[in-house]
Amino acid sequence: MRKAGILLAILAACHLAGGHWLLWQGAAWAGMLVRYAQSYGVEAGLTMTFDGKHPCHICKNVVKGKSKEDQSSRTERSQDDSGLFFLAEDSVLAPLLLSPETPLLDQPRLTSRTDPPHSPPPRPLA
Repeated sequence: MRKAGILLAILAACHLAGGHWLLWQGAAWAGMLVRYAQSYGVEAGLTMTFDGKHPCHICKNVVKGKSKEDQSSRTERSQDDSGLFFLAEDSVLAPLLLSPETPLLDQPRLTSRTDPPHSPPPRPLA
């Protein structure tokens, strides 16, 4: 049961990382290589498979599917990304992290710590 769970987790991670497109593209390349090698020879078949000028219907579907997936993930990211960062008032990074379109909202005032350090200092463990 544990091995099945691990396998399922690995498959889910591969799917989330786009591994399903790699499987489809690999299958398409294998089919193209066999078909072109039978018709034109091995050297010409290799060239035609990987030059990008002779895509099969699976390759076209992979490109379409990847572009739809990228477009939908970009749309989701732009809706979820508020672009707000809580920074110290005098931070040099504030202009770099906040875009000109993002208005500065009322942020809680950040203060430095005032409690004294531990006395005596902690000893190293090793």
